[in-house]
Amino acid sequence: MVDALLDAIPANWWTDDPDYVESWYTLAKSSSGRRNGATGNGWMTVSPYHVPEL
Repeated sequence: MVDALLDAIPANWWTDDPDYVESWYTLAKSSSGRRNGATGNGWMTVSPYHVPEL
């Protein structure tokens, strides 16, 4: 069964395509603003988001 699953995955899924831009590592509770990516190839703006209890 594993072989059938692996055969169903397209071959290009395993390649490092140029569509990758950046990685961000964010652990914060209340900070906001612009954050540069780990390699400096991109940036994003973050702000706090509250998730209410269930």
